[in-house]
Amino acid sequence: MGSVVPGVLAFVLGSAVAVAALVPWTALEYRRHGRLGLRRSLVAFGTVVYALALVTYTLLPLPDVSTMCATPASVQLTPLAFVRDVVREGGIGGPRSLLTNPAAAQVLLNVVLFVPLGALARHAVARRRPVVGLVVGLGAGFVVSLLVELTQLTGDWFLYPCAYRLFDVDDLLANTAGAVVGTVLAPLVGLLAGSRDPVDADEPRPVTSSRRFVGMFSDVLAIWLLSSALTVGTSLAWALADRDDQDPTLAALVTIGGLVAPALQLVVVLASGRTLGEHVVRLRPTPSPGALARVVRWALGSGGWATLIALDGPFLPVVAFALAVTSVVAVRATRGRRGLALAVLRLDVEDDRMSAGGDRAPWLERQP
Repeated sequence: MGSVVPGVLAFVLGSAVAVAALVPWTALEYRRHGRLGLRRSLVAFGTVVYALALVTYTLLPLPDVSTMCATPASVQLTPLAFVRDVVREGGIGGPRSLLTNPAAAQVLLNVVLFVPLGALARHAVARRRPVVGLVVGLGAGFVVSLLVELTQLTGDWFLYPCAYRLFDVDDLLANTAGAVVGTVLAPLVGLLAGSRDPVDADEPRPVTSSRRFVGMFSDVLAIWLLSSALTVGTSLAWALADRDDQDPTLAALVTIGGLVAPALQLVVVLASGRTLGEHVVRLRPTPSPGALARVVRWALGSGGWATLIALDGPFLPVVAFALAVTSVVAVRATRGRRGLALAVLRLDVEDDRMSAGGDRAPWLERQP
């Protein structure tokens, strides 16, 4: 059970990091590849989870400080000493005994744990050059493994008064070997991530429903993350100050914090004529709306929805729900996927990579 906990924790933390990074990642994808690649995104998510898994398996479980230095961890500097341990534990008579022999299983686990590192390192740096990829994988495996071993040797870089895990040169060798094996498997990462052929990221693309929904989701996610951070921070500061959590002042501060994100969205819309999510997916209204129209489109979009949620007055949640549903349906129901706010204002939506002269690509003329 103890070996499962770090993996579960890595997945949970990785999911949280992925959610927090989704908006900037989507913006980066649209600027590097012209669209959001699902397969590339899944590989990126797996990379985050794997990196956190290395950290959690290195640090967890944390020791009992009161007893950890009674028998401090030793240092094992004899290469291939694991062979003696394997023989002492019963040797290897076949695949089954390899897994049932604790010493052999430990070495195998160390090799397997670093296979993804070698594969990801070669994929990122030298996917089409085997020799360079081998050097990159070996170097990455050695450096990361050395950092892991030094972290254990120094008691998490002197956070603890003594080492609580063994510094083992055989672990260093096994981890590096696993990274080298990973360089051979790097093409599998390429298959998972999809094609990396050069694309013209500045070529205009269709205004599709999925693209509009990604932009809307980016707006909602950014507002939710900022509002949640402000709410949690306010509540935590209030608790640390040992103030009464029933004090109306706390509720007022939370409400104000909930209005910060939609207020910032209003600033973005007033300054540029489009929402943060539209910036992310590279869309813009056309023609550019005036100041009053910008306020209206903010009120009929994620900014108005978030304001209704933050105020939490009578019937406001119902109005917010109705606005959200109408906005989603309107994307599919309106001409050119322009959505509720732009339809009310009689504006269209286009790719922001369209030329300043308004030249329209053939696929835009075919949009329903």
